[in-house]
Amino acid sequence: MMPRLQAESEPTDATLVTRVQKGDAAAYAPLLDRHLVNIRSFVALKVPVAHLVDELTHETFVFAYQNIARFEAGTAFRPWLRSIAWNLIRAEIQRFSREQVNQSRFAQQWLAELDRQTARGHESREADFLEQCMQEIPEPMVQLLHLKYRDGRAADEIAQALERSVAWVRTVLFRVRQQLKTCIEQKLARESAC
Repeated sequence: MMPRLQAESEPTDATLVTRVQKGDAAAYAPLLDRHLVNIRSFVALKVPVAHLVDELTHETFVFAYQNIARFEAGTAFRPWLRSIAWNLIRAEIQRFSREQVNQSRFAQQWLAELDRQTARGHESREADFLEQCMQEIPEPMVQLLHLKYRDGRAADEIAQALERSVAWVRTVLFRVRQQLKTCIEQKLARESAC
């Protein structure tokens, strides 16, 4: 497919950016239309999670609009957008990694607490709630948790055993841990409110 030549009547990126910098907000729409598919594809190649692709693409264009005054004339607009997208992707990965570590620690602590309480012949309220919350999640997710925490298997081993991708395993583990944490916290809050 031949690249589409810009019609003479269409303003260049530089012209549109200058107009936006001077306060013409409407000049941003053609920039968005011109670069949306490319930036979305760039993000999709780096982040294989559909809702994050849309979210990060949106955030890229919002950040670019809010910081358009920092764009330097004479530089290319698309690489500038890509650098914004890349920085947002890195920040999201760092946030996700921190959250995943926190969720993993939380789940490990609660599962270990359940084991300790069961071994002593009595259970704490939190362990009771963990057990109740575990019953509320689908059996495949329970199996996933057992593979990770009872059997101590790594994400790649679990992925192979379940015939899923490592990304799927990590994402689902993250969501299940988050669901368990929320469930326990809600039950504790309801109990303390009574």
